[in-house]
Amino acid sequence: MLKMPSQARCDRVPPTDGVWGPVDLRVLQEDDLPLDPRSWCRADVGIWVSRRGGLPERFPMNGKALCLMSKDMFAARVPKGGEALHQDFRRRLAKALALQELLEKLQAK
Repeated sequence: MLKMPSQARCDRVPPTDGVWGPVDLRVLQEDDLPLDPRSWCRADVGIWVSRRGGLPERFPMNGKALCLMSKDMFAARVPKGGEALHQDFRRRLAKALALQELLEKLQAK
């Protein structure tokens, strides 16, 4: 069975004249937190942790410090759900890194 593309995907179909307009990067954001978790301040980390069932006081750090944490470190701070929290953080980080790489390639042209 064929899957139909999502609405967001259809919005970026190449234009008939071959010229792309500006891309609004806000469509990539999942919530009101900055797209790149490396730029999160302590308050952003606290909001993110609490929205996922963790205790913000167990993560008194910014996004750069989260980058240094292993899956086991997340699990030690959030015994039930630490792995999922780690996975969400790594997914967001990978998305931000891929976007950064794409933008750098586009600027080099």
